[in-house]
Amino acid sequence: MLEWIGGVFFVARIREKSAVYRERLKSKGLRHTQPRERILAYLDRKNVHPTPEELYRGLRKKGHDIGLSTIYLNLHVLRDVGLVREFKDPKGQTRFDGWSKPHHHLFCRVCGRVEDLPAGQAPDPMEAKEDVEAATDWRLESAQITYWGLCPRCKGEA
Repeated sequence: MLEWIGGVFFVARIREKSAVYRERLKSKGLRHTQPRERILAYLDRKNVHPTPEELYRGLRKKGHDIGLSTIYLNLHVLRDVGLVREFKDPKGQTRFDGWSKPHHHLFCRVCGRVEDLPAGQAPDPMEAKEDVEAATDWRLESAQITYWGLCPRCKGEA
């Protein structure tokens, strides 16, 4: 009996998350589709920064049959409306990030690991906004800090 209750709770949480993704898509003027929902759900996990190919393999492992071209198309659509961020890792690979709160990245120069760093745990790069604008004649809209170094595992091996 408890397993059934747990199953109902699990189904309710899936429906609740699905409604959240539907609302996020709707708020950006996008139609809800299963591929978009599954991509957002995959990227919603903390410290996940897959390449499109890694995302494709990860979704296939979960039993979702979404083509690689569909993944690329939807990642670009979601990026264009601001639901995901695209960035290059230290090795030049394009990666995607679904964490919408302001944050920065830590990159391990040995293994390539990418980790999120909440914005409050690093200086605010926009504090220098006026100085940078005056020096460059640019109008800055946003900034983020990127740290390169050794992750805990690689640091221990060095």
